[in-house]
Amino acid sequence: MSHATKPRRYIIICNPTAGKGKALRKAERIRDLLVSHKLDARIKPTQAHGDAERLVNESVADASPDDPIGVVACGGDGTIQQAANAIMTTGPDRAVLALAPSGRCNDFARALGIARPFASIADALIHGEPRSVDLGRLNDRYFCSIAAVGFDAVVTRYVNDMTMPLRGTLSYIYGALRVLMTYRTPTLHVTGDFGEYTGPVFMLSTANTPCYGGALRIAPDADPADGIFDICLVSAIAKFKVVALIPRVLSAAHTNLPQVQMHRTTSLKVTGVQIDDPIAEEVWADGEYIGRLPATIDIVPDALRVIQPKRKQD
Repeated sequence: MSHATKPRRYIIICNPTAGKGKALRKAERIRDLLVSHKLDARIKPTQAHGDAERLVNESVADASPDDPIGVVACGGDGTIQQAANAIMTTGPDRAVLALAPSGRCNDFARALGIARPFASIADALIHGEPRSVDLGRLNDRYFCSIAAVGFDAVVTRYVNDMTMPLRGTLSYIYGALRVLMTYRTPTLHVTGDFGEYTGPVFMLSTANTPCYGGALRIAPDADPADGIFDICLVSAIAKFKVVALIPRVLSAAHTNLPQVQMHRTTSLKVTGVQIDDPIAEEVWADGEYIGRLPATIDIVPDALRVIQPKRKQD
């Protein structure tokens, strides 16, 4: 199958209760749009965590490489991660992923130029083209955007459990300020193509895309199509300086700070030397828990085809 060929059949994965029904209404608009273009489109609603992966697995398993299915992930980064894992497990030649961002942060969709408004989603679906993107991998789990260890992982866990109706960057800033009060910096051993580091690691981001938390540009040069991770390692930093660090991350001005190391690597190995809080051993990506230390994180180049906005002609 040509990478430029789009599917004729689509399934739309959505959580029917998300956003008080907004995700389902968006899924229905997407289905009607695809049907109006004489494409087969069906909504597959989820009922519990993990359903997105199961539903995609079942649908992709029945697809042929000669007639691949389109999987529309109508949700946040976690839903997209589940869909990507199902496609990678069942067969990336059998499916093309499409994005309908409807979650709290939507970092992967943003990196590919797809915004929350329906017009942006529709334009990508109808006029876009499938292109290959890289994925990250920890053991047998794939992720799309950024794998976090340390402070940012603990913040992600906090935000994931948070019941307050905050969205996007605001939810992460609120979570960061709450976590900061009790966070204890672990000592880690980090190995990559750039060499080795052993010492305090306030936070460590392994980035396939530039942002997490909506607009926090932790790795501003990261590109999901260049076959390499961008690494942001923040060593020991006083807590009062972290408050000033957040606005710097918003503008990508943090990269020149003495506590910040920026590297590039195709693989990263992280082990704990001294960790006082077991939560600091967790690895989170795309707003989901994906494993714990020790961890080896690899880039998988050109892993998955995703429908993206059509490139502008020079």
